[in-house]
Amino acid sequence: MRAVILLAMVLLAGCTSSSPAQTATPLETTPPEAVEGLQPVFMAGTQPGDAGTFAPVERCELCHADYGQGEGAFDHWRGSMMANAARDPLFWALVAVQNKVFEEKGIAIGDYCLRCHVPKGWLEGRSEPADGSNFTEEDLHGVLCDVCHRMVDPLSQEGRGMVEEPVEYYRNAQFVVSSQEKTKLGPYDDAKSPGHATQYSGFHLSSEFCGTCHEITNPYYDFQVPVEKTYTEWRYSAFSREGINCQDCHMPYVSGYGCTTNAAKGRQMRDNIPLHQFVGGNAWMPLALPLFAEDLRQDFVEQLKFTRELAVQKLQEAAELEVTADGTSLEVRVTNLAGHRLPTGFTEGRRMWLNVRFYDASGVLVKESGAYDPETAELSEDPEIKVYEAKPGMKGVEGYPDGESFHFALNNHVYKDNRIPPRGFTNAEYRANGVYIVGAEYADGQNWDITTYTIPEGAVRVEVRLMYQTTTKEFVEFLRDENRGNRFDVNGAGQRIYEIWEKTGKAEPVTMASAVIEL
Repeated sequence: MRAVILLAMVLLAGCTSSSPAQTATPLETTPPEAVEGLQPVFMAGTQPGDAGTFAPVERCELCHADYGQGEGAFDHWRGSMMANAARDPLFWALVAVQNKVFEEKGIAIGDYCLRCHVPKGWLEGRSEPADGSNFTEEDLHGVLCDVCHRMVDPLSQEGRGMVEEPVEYYRNAQFVVSSQEKTKLGPYDDAKSPGHATQYSGFHLSSEFCGTCHEITNPYYDFQVPVEKTYTEWRYSAFSREGINCQDCHMPYVSGYGCTTNAAKGRQMRDNIPLHQFVGGNAWMPLALPLFAEDLRQDFVEQLKFTRELAVQKLQEAAELEVTADGTSLEVRVTNLAGHRLPTGFTEGRRMWLNVRFYDASGVLVKESGAYDPETAELSEDPEIKVYEAKPGMKGVEGYPDGESFHFALNNHVYKDNRIPPRGFTNAEYRANGVYIVGAEYADGQNWDITTYTIPEGAVRVEVRLMYQTTTKEFVEFLRDENRGNRFDVNGAGQRIYEIWEKTGKAEPVTMASAVIEL
């Protein structure tokens, strides 16, 4: 029986329609001396040991790779962040820091991260201790085939009947997984396999399937503080109302076979094979992973290179840039083309900004806003700079100053979040569902933002670039410094992530869109 954080009433201060930034108080916890070891964070859904064991990826690879024609699910998956979620050095460095911080509270806070990044190891009971030291090599294949293809809708009657404590929301990896080890669930009602039974699942075609993990709220504050709200951002947008799901962009259909020639006689050519690339905006981690997971298979490394190319492409498809001038001022309009906020996902370190350069007739730079130095990895502040980002932090947390913070598990306040909403959102629906806009104003439905710059005297040409960066120097330095002497950093990820960051271009920004106009 897993220990449970004792629930208590949680009072929220500042969580009103006029003040979207919220300050929450933590749940009551048992002091460390009253428990044996540290308490994992209990959340509903399938619990460790309740679903049996999960097939190693090598078994799936036998039939779902190297199709020869079409697109092999395994071939693309191996280069995705899903496949490498448990090898991500940035993830391990951050988990180690939070484990250290929460040790004095008697909580193994990292456990709530491991269930999403290392689901096989978590479900099979190897997530304690929460530093990941008990995981096997197979566990480090991250979000692997058999976990996803045994998941059922946790809010359905079927899903509720499989667990002792039912799941109430799609969030925080509160998955419900079938204990039927030989049956694989998927999007076809006519699939046949000699290796296992198959069963149709409409859940696998829905955004709710993705929302199981891509919606994170902090359990330490009774799920009242947002960490990552990508699913909700989509849910209350025009994309949801129009029936455009996550899979339409991140798993687009191609023509091909669902298995190799050896897997099934009479296999079908389909025009709705979903690509298992799961590509988002993370263009840096594919460069960093091979330097951290040094024993990574070479075919995984090669696929990661392709994933980086796809990530850059995905970023360049996510926004539209329009630039106009009237003689004294320059207007830059950024339009979000994605089905969620731009940028979205885990907030720490990710940012998007405008770089604007004015030149005179001789080609001399006379003014720049949003200047970035690739040597120091520093973004210069200036009076007109526009950076789209979220800045969570702490307010009234004992032992810590009020202000922005990278301690995501302790953060209880949103100091800034001006990320651009998707088409068709409404402020009321966002606020009611814990998506906060702080430090900016967007009218209902507005999926664009306009920034105005003063044109300097003598300027005849302007170059504008919309930039995206996976992580910042400040975040990487935080992970390095906070992990010095940290016994929970069993992988040495704190120091190594900094060294890898230096060797891989310091998370070099990607140009999402650009424009040049004559003034």
